[in-house]
Amino acid sequence: MALTAKLSQSGVSSFPIGSPGEAVMSNMIPKFHAREKIRIGTWNVKTMAQEGNIFNATKEMRRMKVNIMGISEMRWPGAGSCEIDEHRIYYSGTQNDKHEYGVGVIVNKELAKCVTNFVPVSERVMLVQINARPVNLNIIQIYAPTADKPESEAEELYASIAKIYKKLPKQEVTITMGDFNAKLGENCKTELIGMHGLGERNERGDMLEKFAEEYNLVVLNTQFKQPPRRLYTWRSPLDKPGRIVRNQIDFVLINKIFRNSCSNMKTYPGADIKSDHVPLIGNFKITLKKLKKKIPKRVNLRMLKDPNTREGVKGELKERMKQLD
Repeated sequence: MALTAKLSQSGVSSFPIGSPGEAVMSNMIPKFHAREKIRIGTWNVKTMAQEGNIFNATKEMRRMKVNIMGISEMRWPGAGSCEIDEHRIYYSGTQNDKHEYGVGVIVNKELAKCVTNFVPVSERVMLVQINARPVNLNIIQIYAPTADKPESEAEELYASIAKIYKKLPKQEVTITMGDFNAKLGENCKTELIGMHGLGERNERGDMLEKFAEEYNLVVLNTQFKQPPRRLYTWRSPLDKPGRIVRNQIDFVLINKIFRNSCSNMKTYPGADIKSDHVPLIGNFKITLKKLKKKIPKRVNLRMLKDPNTREGVKGELKERMKQLD
């Protein structure tokens, strides 16, 4: 699926939402104050095509006080947006009628008023842009190919995300999240990856780390010390009492300059949607770091009254003029 909507570089967009026939956004879009706490999460729900699942998701969002929830394996064909249960759902799926793959972003009613643009890139990648103060917020939701798929499919996914990053302003907050089907492993602390991962690194984990390094992105859910049950995002069908088979394959990435905007991130086992994944949720509050202004050095002009000082300054100016010639 090609890019069907133009990326909003900044400010308010008036491009159509989703597929043809959807409403065009108004230019009178409010801004939300990102300095207030906002809860953002991602969840592989296995399917939203099953009756009642979307209502379970919005119910759990309210219970966990989540403002924005990214969805992997949405399984809704086509692309568009709709309002359900006081939430706005943006989705991007396959171009045929197959209920497979798919991504989505669910935004609560109040925050949905601040959405400026929606770009359904493919059944694995989508973008939602939100008008915010002090800087705008971009949400990229993904669903990566599983390990049994060819590596070329994973490379294609990262290439799609990279195209979005190249068009977005670097001074805006960009959060990329979803089921990466990658393992970063534990105790592998780097500048961008924390030591609070799970399991052992795999090849897809190497791909994820390489992408994070290329675009200077911090992997947030590896930064916070949590008990193992608050770190794992996926539970194997083989998992049972006495034999725990769980791993961390869903991640949330943010541009490094905004890494401190997230104060905590953990998983929430027990959320009701009959998935082998659990929701991964973080608390965000965006503040801008103040840059110290350099105070220009003041020159004491009275010193020029001294003949020796005056001659020294003249000589230095002549030397600098020669260098410019």
